[in-house]
Amino acid sequence: MATARRVIFSSYVIPQESLTSESELTKYAIESGCGRTYGGKGTISTTATQWGESWTSMQHTQQYWEDYDSFWEDAAEYWDNTGITISTATSLVVDTDVASTPVLFLYIKNLGTDSDQSLLVSLDGSTYKIIIPPNGSISLRGDGTTLQMEDVKVNKVTSNTTIEFIIAK
Repeated sequence: MATARRVIFSSYVIPQESLTSESELTKYAIESGCGRTYGGKGTISTTATQWGESWTSMQHTQQYWEDYDSFWEDAAEYWDNTGITISTATSLVVDTDVASTPVLFLYIKNLGTDSDQSLLVSLDGSTYKIIIPPNGSISLRGDGTTLQMEDVKVNKVTSNTTIEFIIAK
């Protein structure tokens, strides 16, 4: 069993403005007000065992990590990246035994592609203050005390959408 697991993540943001020429061609450039890109990298040490089999959506719910034996990376199972469909307010934690466990890392990607498939995210269980557009994603580093797993919920804005996620302790 692994004794030290970690999540390595990064972000890269390019603030853009569109410039339209006289011939109606649109070109994008770094927004003149900021004049640069933004980004960062981070590492989070997580516990050796996670809270259940549903801590990541990137495998079907009946796949048990224990079934991979000592060489899970060599297993014949294929990753199921079809995600989870969101049609109503949904908690990302299905295991009530760990609902009050602190979140160390949260990643959510909206796999929707249509303009009406935006996703709402709540970090307090009721107020949806984060919007993830189609094909957008967020990654958040929890402080290990305040953000609890029972509080992380997602909901559709207009149309059903699909997500993939990681919620780790």
